[in-house]
Amino acid sequence: MHGPARLVSDFAMATESKNSILSLVPAGSAHRVQGHRTVALPGVTVDILTTRKIELQQWELRRLNDPYWRLYWPVSEGGVVEIDGEKTSLKPGHVYLIPPHTTFSTTTSRPFSKWYAHFNLGPVADRAAPGIHRFPASAHMRSLLAGLIKQSKRQADVRFPWLSIQLVVEAVRCLPDGVWEKQRLDARVLRAMEFMHQHLGLKLTAEQVARHAGLSVRNLNHLFQQELQQPPMRVLLDYRLDEACRQLRHTEDSIETIAEQCGLVNRHYFSRMLRQYRNTSPAAYREESWS
Repeated sequence: MHGPARLVSDFAMATESKNSILSLVPAGSAHRVQGHRTVALPGVTVDILTTRKIELQQWELRRLNDPYWRLYWPVSEGGVVEIDGEKTSLKPGHVYLIPPHTTFSTTTSRPFSKWYAHFNLGPVADRAAPGIHRFPASAHMRSLLAGLIKQSKRQADVRFPWLSIQLVVEAVRCLPDGVWEKQRLDARVLRAMEFMHQHLGLKLTAEQVARHAGLSVRNLNHLFQQELQQPPMRVLLDYRLDEACRQLRHTEDSIETIAEQCGLVNRHYFSRMLRQYRNTSPAAYREESWS
């Protein structure tokens, strides 16, 4: 399947008071919606970049680090993933998840084939602890894969990659709670992160981000250093580089266009930041094969 597919759910945040009436639309709007907001859960994003089956004669990646999740479902043995010196052989009958920004290398002991998906879960979930997670394929996963195999034989008829989304959601449900420990962030930090992530193409200032989060610039910087060990503008740069890398891998847009869309000014600034923080160039990153 080609091109991203995004599924977004918006839920409302819980409030203490059930007695107060609050407006659910912006002031000055022609709409009139009032009521008691009783439960609210954060928005959820499932962004499928690609779902594919690949037959590999050679699979030699060296310290790869990408801004999206990887799901591997080996059809045959032969693939090996190495993280921090520990090797994991990919076994049929199991599903493997690798969170974004996990630095890993790969090799092959023999030619093998696998299904894989690249996807994102949004700015907070994509900060999950790095590593590789293995679990047996459930009966439901196997039925979803069977559906994907059928779809692959009639690609022209596929209107929406719902099976890919279902497979990713089913796999993510199997992750241990420890993966999400980094998610317990101050609500104001989360608001700032979401605001930055949604406005990558704008020339955002620390003052604008702080105002959206309901903080002073000083308190914003303090909270980000305390909870993320990075200043907010550095987190914003990471978001921009992440999105630029995603577009390099999964679109045919020019480097100049990608730089402008991601708020990276121009291709020269983009190249300098990517080399400084990701140790590569836009052209070199784009040339790497999907895996």
